[in-house]
Amino acid sequence: MENLLIMGINTRPMVNSALKLDYRTFSLSYFKTLDFKMPYAEKHLLDQESAISCGKFEDNYSPYKLLELSKDFLYGRAGEINNLRNSEIDKIVLTAGINLNDFCGKFKKFRKIVCGNKNTHDVDNKFRFYKKLRNKFNIPLTFQASDVDEICEILKEHSNSQFILKPIQGGGGLGIFMLNNGSSNEIKYLNEVCENISLENYMLQEYIEGINLSSSVLSSHSDRKNLINSRLITESDLGKNSFEYSGNILPLDENSFKVFNNVQRNINSKAKTNSKNIINPNITKAKTNSKNIINPNITKAKTNSKNIINPNINIDELNDEMKNTSEDLIKEFKLIGSNGVDYILDKNGELKIIEINPRLQGTYELVEEVMNINLLDAHIKACEGELIDVPQANQYSIKKIIYARKQVSVGDLNIPNVRDIPFKGVKIENNQPVVTIISSNKNLNTAINYLKIAEKEVYKNIE
Repeated sequence: MENLLIMGINTRPMVNSALKLDYRTFSLSYFKTLDFKMPYAEKHLLDQESAISCGKFEDNYSPYKLLELSKDFLYGRAGEINNLRNSEIDKIVLTAGINLNDFCGKFKKFRKIVCGNKNTHDVDNKFRFYKKLRNKFNIPLTFQASDVDEICEILKEHSNSQFILKPIQGGGGLGIFMLNNGSSNEIKYLNEVCENISLENYMLQEYIEGINLSSSVLSSHSDRKNLINSRLITESDLGKNSFEYSGNILPLDENSFKVFNNVQRNINSKAKTNSKNIINPNITKAKTNSKNIINPNITKAKTNSKNIINPNINIDELNDEMKNTSEDLIKEFKLIGSNGVDYILDKNGELKIIEINPRLQGTYELVEEVMNINLLDAHIKACEGELIDVPQANQYSIKKIIYARKQVSVGDLNIPNVRDIPFKGVKIENNQPVVTIISSNKNLNTAINYLKIAEKEVYKNIE
């Protein structure tokens, strides 16, 4: 039996898959939740059970802390736990929060046993990513500016477009600043923002108003298969002043597309009435806090929300375009295993490429549920040269992450459809994720209703 190590921020879904396969499974993660099924051995950085507060993820996590925690597993001492000999790790699978480039120094030799992409420099660095794509694919206007004056020049030159400042590295919709270039105090706002970030770590990008979409792709060194497309949900879609990732609904078809766009239009029409010309009072010079600073004028970008969908969109053609483009992108960057591609469908019906996630994605459990596959097994096989047959989706699945909007104390969250359950009594800080809700059903409305029921129960049990 081979020894498999799964590493990342949250390994719970992948561990569940691994326990169904013929591996001795080890896990290294940022946190362990109440619903985490124990593998052969595991370690985690955040001890929820004894902590008064779970703290801020951005202050407490780094991939290097995770690697330091891995030494007993990687250097063959894990077997001492259960008196097992020859316990060296045979394979490593990485999830969100760590990549191959983090394996430096004494850990570099373990890169060869990672099942996944060997070189993601041109994908992880989003400015390099856009530079490689700009003459081949449909992407937003993207620039890297050295100072506020250069930003102002770009905004002036492209006065018909709205722009955002976004991190060159990272994901999940964090650290994004909306630039309302028609505002009379734009320069003041820009100066305040730039005091709190390092511009060399940010890029200026055209803001695309539209519908967030995503593809999940499996690939070997020689072939690629688009598994499924989904509607990607951000907090902005739900009327919040944030671009944070909030979930997905899949598969992408006429029903799921229309339902979520109707919801979005209703939310946007309410949100735009709350626009205030106020700078976030919580801006500090600590760069670690800049990720949560969102321009309160974000809602002004939604004044044309009634036009957000081209009513003539053909979903079959859209799915085909996403499939073909995603497979072409995976080939372009020579990626293997399970990877994701994020898009925005603009209000004119044009598909714009936003980013590639060169790892197992947030749709992981949804894909497994609607396609009845073991995605971890499919990922490992793809890395070893074998692509599974792609089954048809047999139901709908929706995921929604619930974030704390103040410090909350957790009650009993052992509720149907709720996952990543915190331990009772712990405190979750403002803007940190509390739980994940996943609801699946052959009827989309039923799945949505079950999600709403679970969400209501969650809010009853946090205070």
